[in-house]
Amino acid sequence: MRRLLLFDIDGTLMDTRGAGLSALLDAAEEVLGLAREQVPALDLAGATDGGIFRQMLRDAGRAEDDAELTQAYRRSYLDHLERRLRGADFAGELLPGVRALLEALRQGAEARLGLLTGNVRDGAQSKLRRFELDGYFSGGAFGDDAEDRNLLGPIAMHRLAGDRPEPWRAEEVIVIGDTVRDIACAAACGARCLAVATGVHSRSLLEQREPWCCLDDLSDTAAVVELLTLA
Repeated sequence: MRRLLLFDIDGTLMDTRGAGLSALLDAAEEVLGLAREQVPALDLAGATDGGIFRQMLRDAGRAEDDAELTQAYRRSYLDHLERRLRGADFAGELLPGVRALLEALRQGAEARLGLLTGNVRDGAQSKLRRFELDGYFSGGAFGDDAEDRNLLGPIAMHRLAGDRPEPWRAEEVIVIGDTVRDIACAAACGARCLAVATGVHSRSLLEQREPWCCLDDLSDTAAVVELLTLA
């Protein structure tokens, strides 16, 4: 059975050391006039950029449905994100085993690799390019497709069907992510979730949400490949 493997980005593939949050705050100050200390604490774990953009407008006392202002904020965020990712002081890193795993999966014929992320598409590509991971993925679903992460699974499955005679079945799909929202997202489309405790959520918290499988990280390449393609 072929598999569709849908990877989250932040906390699953990489740790950008807060580049995304900093870019969000930079854009809030530049476009919304909202000083960093005025922004309430943000719960970014598994959130979508679309939902975060809406929250930023609300926190600034602006209309949440102001499309022009939302686009201005989005452009500013993407500019600041790229600047921070390329800055001399950028200290982000790939998480354990990620490149070896992606390379092993790409060389096999058992899986198609896609993305299921809360990042808007352009932001996702900026992060992937920074670590030279953009060539591993065929596409997927992003934070500008839906504000509700639970709606992203079917979008990714549809887009990545390609020339298959039939759409992906839920039992052929595995979501790989580091938050409880990834687990919920997988369940919402009937897929399985491989949860990895490489983000802000502990393994014990992830296991409480009963994912299909939970690992400390992705460092055991052979074991993870077998799990994702044969289990």
